[in-house]
Amino acid sequence: MANSGLDRQYSQAAPSDEEIDKPMKLVKQHKVCWEVWPEYHIDREGKKIQIGFELDLMGTHYRPEHIPEPGCEECLEVYNDLKHIAQWILPKEKRDSRYEVGVFDASIHYASQREFRRDIIVPIKILHREGYHRPLDDCEIRCLNEMKEKLKELGAHERDWPELAKETKK
Repeated sequence: MANSGLDRQYSQAAPSDEEIDKPMKLVKQHKVCWEVWPEYHIDREGKKIQIGFELDLMGTHYRPEHIPEPGCEECLEVYNDLKHIAQWILPKEKRDSRYEVGVFDASIHYASQREFRRDIIVPIKILHREGYHRPLDDCEIRCLNEMKEKLKELGAHERDWPELAKETKK
């Protein structure tokens, strides 16, 4: 019998095939990529301090029935699938950091490194659980690295989807 999601929250064991199949399928279906950005706070003296990270998950429409328009029903489906992936990669045990999964922004995003494909983005902020303005520490770095490893395990790629580069060179 496979572990339930609740059991997985308190277990460091590797996920079962059942647990990993759905997010892995979604990664391939939406050609999921990720990018990492520093999250900053400006203190009272005007000094810029890195306090965490934003990990952006980008995915594109899967066989759209029409040309995607910002906020369309298919965009929402991509967002929900990306949100499922985001929930899957979040650390399950309580730590000194917290995670904020962004809301649906009803936008289509374009980036040159992904050949201007129509992307939906789900941002994940990795911040201190308490004292959000404190400088970046090992906990946020560890959490980010674990999430990136899980994304790699699912087949996601950093910055771009390899097939896009091949298609444009033809």
